[in-house]
Amino acid sequence: MNHNPHPLLSALCATGLFVLATSPAVLAAEPVVATNLEPLHHVILENQYVTVMRVMIRPGQSTLFHEQHLDYVNTHIDGSLTHTSYPDKPARDGEMKSGNVKFGAHQGKSETDKVTNTGTTLNQQVAFEIKQPGPQHFGGATRPDKPVFNQVLDQKTVRGWKVTLQPGESTTLYTQHGPGVRVFFTEGRLLESIPGQPNRNKEVRIHRGDAMLTQPEKVELTNGGETPLIFNDYELL
Repeated sequence: MNHNPHPLLSALCATGLFVLATSPAVLAAEPVVATNLEPLHHVILENQYVTVMRVMIRPGQSTLFHEQHLDYVNTHIDGSLTHTSYPDKPARDGEMKSGNVKFGAHQGKSETDKVTNTGTTLNQQVAFEIKQPGPQHFGGATRPDKPVFNQVLDQKTVRGWKVTLQPGESTTLYTQHGPGVRVFFTEGRLLESIPGQPNRNKEVRIHRGDAMLTQPEKVELTNGGETPLIFNDYELL
């Protein structure tokens, strides 16, 4: 019996033209998972309002195709060059810059993508999905009119501020009306005053890339360390 492949097939293989196996139709057939089930999206915190994930993509590594169907806030801790693929439109090259914030308005209009780290360093993000359709009208999210606060996000479901506290510096007392998330860019010590007991503080040791859930309350934050403390403070609306 003749086991030699068809001459045309041999020619296609030899010339490298046999690439139909990687056509867009095949790419679209790759499995799609929910964002919080994607293996490089590590769920680190969750409550009834948000799911917080640490995303870590090594150089040359790719996520799976994952679907985002909830409003999504992504804080870039350590950025990199990226290549983003979609099952239904052309891929694009880009860059996640350290310190940037990206908001995805995905409620009612989901998006599926796959991200590859094309840079030479670890890509690290802290992202959270807003689980409840919104806004939920917790109250007007505001912060004191002080230089330590710089607003970086203003959407119908969430607002965010970059907070920069020098050693010993305080935000002063303010009211947080809705639940939220803090994401830290530097390490240090954060002192959080206890309402009604101004000289009794809860101290939290912070590392770069840490996140914490926050709740509606009166709060004053103080940098209890010896170096600047920088973090993003998000509040749901």
